[in-house]
Amino acid sequence: MAIELRGFDDRKDDLINMAAALDQGPGVNRALQAGAVPIDNQMLHNASTDPAIITGDLHDSIRTGSVKKKSGGGKRITIGVHHKDKSAYYANPVEHGHGGPAPAPAHPFVRPAFDVKANEAFEEMKRVLRDELNNR
Repeated sequence: MAIELRGFDDRKDDLINMAAALDQGPGVNRALQAGAVPIDNQMLHNASTDPAIITGDLHDSIRTGSVKKKSGGGKRITIGVHHKDKSAYYANPVEHGHGGPAPAPAHPFVRPAFDVKANEAFEEMKRVLRDELNNR
């Protein structure tokens, strides 16, 4: 008894077309920006709850970058201290600690924010993409 299945090529083409439409339109950008919000907020919280804060420069230098195309395809967004903006130059030593004549322990604020909020960010990105697909 043979079973013949049809229509899979059409579904495959539909998926390819939907992915291309999302990539060409603003949907992916909106999804990445929405997913960045929970991580950015947690990073700001992590950088501002330390009682040893002196100037607030680190907190003020945390921001979400713009969506950029990746060289191998796809898109990306960065969250954190962007040194090219002449932000808090000492963000890396704060995150990882440092040696030297006056060693300091690590006070991570980036990685814990990602660890705590990654699932929420992923869910937010899925929600935005789902809305985009439903509106097409």
